[in-house]
Amino acid sequence: MKKTLLLLVSIFACIHFSFAQKYQYTVDLKNIQDDKLSVTLLTPKVTSKKVIFSLPKIIPGTYAISDYGNFITELVALNEKGKKLPVRQINVNQWEISKSKKLAKITYTVEDIFDTDKSHNIYPMAATNIEVNKNVVINSPGVFGYLEEKGKLPFEVTFSKPENFYASSSRIPTVTNTTTDVFHLSDLDDLYDTPIMYGVADTTSVKVGNCDVLISVYSPNQLIHAKEIAGWLTSLLQGAKKYLGGKLPTDRYAFLYYFKDPMEKQSFKPGLAGALEHTTSSFYYLPELPPDQLKSFIVDVSSHEFFHIITPLTIASKEVKAFNYNTPILSEHLWLYEGSTEYTAHHVQVKSGINTEQEFLDKLSKKIADAESKYNDTLAFTQLSKYAATTYAEQYGNVYQKGALIAACLDIYLLHLSDGGYGFKNLTHDLGVRFGKQRYFEDDQLFDEIEKLSYPEIKQFLVKYVQGTTPIPYDYYFGLAGIKYQASGERKLVPDSGAGKKALMVQKAWLKAD
Repeated sequence: MKKTLLLLVSIFACIHFSFAQKYQYTVDLKNIQDDKLSVTLLTPKVTSKKVIFSLPKIIPGTYAISDYGNFITELVALNEKGKKLPVRQINVNQWEISKSKKLAKITYTVEDIFDTDKSHNIYPMAATNIEVNKNVVINSPGVFGYLEEKGKLPFEVTFSKPENFYASSSRIPTVTNTTTDVFHLSDLDDLYDTPIMYGVADTTSVKVGNCDVLISVYSPNQLIHAKEIAGWLTSLLQGAKKYLGGKLPTDRYAFLYYFKDPMEKQSFKPGLAGALEHTTSSFYYLPELPPDQLKSFIVDVSSHEFFHIITPLTIASKEVKAFNYNTPILSEHLWLYEGSTEYTAHHVQVKSGINTEQEFLDKLSKKIADAESKYNDTLAFTQLSKYAATTYAEQYGNVYQKGALIAACLDIYLLHLSDGGYGFKNLTHDLGVRFGKQRYFEDDQLFDEIEKLSYPEIKQFLVKYVQGTTPIPYDYYFGLAGIKYQASGERKLVPDSGAGKKALMVQKAWLKAD
């Protein structure tokens, strides 16, 4: 009886220990000094003699080396009694902590990337901003580190904040009051997938079917406001709901917009702007200009980031879903993750009546001109993708040009082969059903998986024009939809008055508003 009781107690203790294992972070937003944050981590239990504490070298969605460790200083490891443990920085992003069985706490300082004097390659939409009593951008990879081999443990993050600060995020705090917010994240991927923007609230929400959509804005000169952007996005989101079958793929989504004062000097290249997707949110770094100059761009880029919900946030390879934050191992399929998303972002606008058919064709025409004149049109797209962070970094911009055109041609070709019954939207839906958020495909098997869901001719297209080096004959593929490509002079796509019956049927399925 005693043995049984002791065994049960032992089992309970092990279960309790397992559930108790978590990271407990505290970040002080109230006492910011020199644009730096003080961060404290109560660590999970470590059983090894040494442990590595890391920040990311690279993160999903940027395809560039970031080296967030450059902005971490004064890192100290402590035992339960507050005694320092030996720490040795082994590279820009990693610190080796000795006597780590006694590790209880790590403290360090995070430097503001927006205003740093250090040279770096971090995109602004993935960076941190720390402005006292104005704005704090928490792009989590730039703030929070992790212990190697312990990335699957949960994170509890507590922010102490000024009373007038509001946390804009797709994640709702589990505890919140005027001075404190507490967030719970399931693991490291979830933490890095959750940007938070703090500041005096300029927010609004809209309901789109099943989804509560938050729009949050920081405009230092108050040129642009959340309600204005919400008005621009409502038609887009309603169109997206219809485009995706009547329901958005999440019940909560957040658009977080940071507008940069043109007079303020920051650490990024002049003119640089952009956005970064997350599973249920997206963060935007844009110039603060009069609204009429930004409306079209904001709608386009917001549409692009939102449709990343499909690729790569639902459909992706192992390289994306089992992401290695310290060793760049990229997928071959940026044409799918970025290119098809860029295409869908514009296609939804013509299908929902936001853009005219010619406006849509003009966007594709410009992409043809840019792809052929600014980039290497014979570079295999799978190779560009695989080495986008290194060898072919200068070709990366083509994922938004030729990558989108690959998806457009695939859409037309699928509609042609299926007599208008099955397009690229149907293919991505079926890939989503096949793999879903919890599964991934193998990079070298994607074309076979696509063939199983569609036609042998589609695999042949992918092998020849995506894996191969042959330029796409745009006149042929757009011609299947009754669209003439004028290759000489101004490259332009226009309806072909002499198109045949089947081509017109494909054109209707491809372009006509639903």
